Amino acid sequence: MQTNKMRGRPPKAKSTCTMCNDSKHPLNYVLPTQNGKKEFCSVNCLTEFRKEYVKNGCANCDNIIKGSPVKQENQDSTPKNFCSTACLNKHQRKEQTKKTVFGDVQVENPFSAHGSPVFDWDNYLKETSSSAAPTYCFKQHEVSPENEFKPSMKLEAVDPRNITSMCIATVIGVVGPRIRLRLDGGDNKNDFWRLVDSSELKPIGYTEKKGGMLQPPLGFRMNGSLFPMFLLKTLNGALYSPDTAFKSEPDAPTDNLFKVGQKIEAVDKKNPHLICVATIGDVNKNNIFVTFDGWRGAFDYWCSYDSRDIFPVGWCVKSGHPLQPPGHKGSRYSGSRPNSAQSSANVKQHFNDSINLTPDSASDLEAGIQESCSVFINHECKCGPFMDSSKLFELPKQLGPGLVQKVLKDTIQHLVNTAHDIQSVTTLMKKQGDSTCTITATYEGKSRVFKLPKIEKTDEFWDYIRTLLEDLSCCKNLLSPALNVCSECKLEKNVNEVIKNDNKSIKRHGSPESSTPDEVTVVTKKPCTTEPEMEAASSTTPTEGPIRLPVDPAEWSVEDVIQHINCIDLQLNTFADLFRKHEIDGKALLLLNSDTMMKYMGLKLGPALKLQNVINRLKPRRR
Repeated sequence: MQTNKMRGRPPKAKSTCTMCNDSKHPLNYVLPTQNGKKEFCSVNCLTEFRKEYVKNGCANCDNIIKGSPVKQENQDSTPKNFCSTACLNKHQRKEQTKKTVFGDVQVENPFSAHGSPVFDWDNYLKETSSSAAPTYCFKQHEVSPENEFKPSMKLEAVDPRNITSMCIATVIGVVGPRIRLRLDGGDNKNDFWRLVDSSELKPIGYTEKKGGMLQPPLGFRMNGSLFPMFLLKTLNGALYSPDTAFKSEPDAPTDNLFKVGQKIEAVDKKNPHLICVATIGDVNKNNIFVTFDGWRGAFDYWCSYDSRDIFPVGWCVKSGHPLQPPGHKGSRYSGSRPNSAQSSANVKQHFNDSINLTPDSASDLEAGIQESCSVFINHECKCGPFMDSSKLFELPKQLGPGLVQKVLKDTIQHLVNTAHDIQSVTTLMKKQGDSTCTITATYEGKSRVFKLPKIEKTDEFWDYIRTLLEDLSCCKNLLSPALNVCSECKLEKNVNEVIKNDNKSIKRHGSPESSTPDEVTVVTKKPCTTEPEMEAASSTTPTEGPIRLPVDPAEWSVEDVIQHINCIDLQLNTFADLFRKHEIDGKALLLLNSDTMMKYMGLKLGPALKLQNVINRLKPRRR
């Protein structure tokens, strides 16, 4: 008698831990990967898997390779390892499929622009009982502009790692209204994506017409002095992007109108070639917290409400860009995410809750969770003798919000980029750290890399920043966690204005060409007084009496410097002509040290030490 076949689906296999294959304990820990997810029964298993995967992980299935790996030789990068020939073949088929969409871009994208299923937003919104964020909330065109760029075209683009530099870039890939760019002279590890209507993209020749100069990208692989010749070679016979390819950027919404729980489409910052289904997890002033549906917190991030990396529901299908659906569709994490309305100050708890951690196991992961922070740049504050105030004023008012280490990198890189003397700034920085986060400084024709300390807590971050500002002789409020008017600098500015207005008839001290509107001095009948008396007089209205110099020594002219030194020690007056000869103004004075004065100015040890003491007294005192 023939046995009847069982109808219906076969019973679902019980899930086991990816590392230890234990099926008895609940799998509370999830590690999202490019090819799905890996689940673990404990923190130890998750940690061990990460260590083993770095050493011997399959590039196709993300499993740990047991035995001898199957290698694929790659001319552009290190060979890739696979656990079997079948995985190698699958990977090669994926690569071939991607080339029809991305050109020669090597990215791990499980969806292609052709043949991938269209995500059904209407049904998804009904299933999750949620609503889409209105289109007027976004800084995006209602109809995406046409993409006229093609692979290998050249253009000018802002260096994403140094936003003050405009560089030559090459189009590597084209997807919908987005292009993948690589800065010429950089490597393929720092490619980035931009919309065709981004204001950071310009046609070849734009910078020169504006009177600027093209710069080598951060990480330029050659000597900086060779960059002009490199430019000639890279642009010789190159395919320039047509002017019509550059579209006007849309206007930003006037206010943050997003609400918690609304659905959007958003770029995955860790995999920027992907645009995914996402939810507004939190709203805090001008910032929103983007959470990715079906993924448990590892990829979420804060961004400004007018970010170009967020899009209204349906943007991908209208623009022809692939959309990544939720990670675990059908599970209880699909759609609205647990604890999505957490406040920005409670992001760590949101992370713990979203992966169902118990109080004990949460403490095991606490050390690996980075906090989020923002830095506000107060342009009106004194920037000290080492920084260029005009360059500093061009920086954005806010850096972040983002992970502490990322904000630290951006902040320090900006300080280095806006310095009068880059070498002095890097010298004043604390000893190099042991993190993988680095900044780049170029001086004396060479590019140098500096490691930053590993800082993941906001209190440690601000301790580091305050110490650095003190060493740089900047106002302590130049960088702050909130954008507030600095009362100290405002008061000083008001005092200077009073002096300027009340003493228009008073003869200025020093040469006119070396003075600024704030450098108002009072010529008196009495000799200048001691430094404590000068400091006491700086907050009073000027009368006949002690000579008044600008409050900030960095603003002193050469004659102001000589006058101040004479006030401190008349015996040092013999070096007045030497200071005039070497044009030692306030900024130069604060950079001097005894070794420099003896080596280049010919001073003996005694006078050099005296002058060094005078200079040290001018700098802010340590707490």
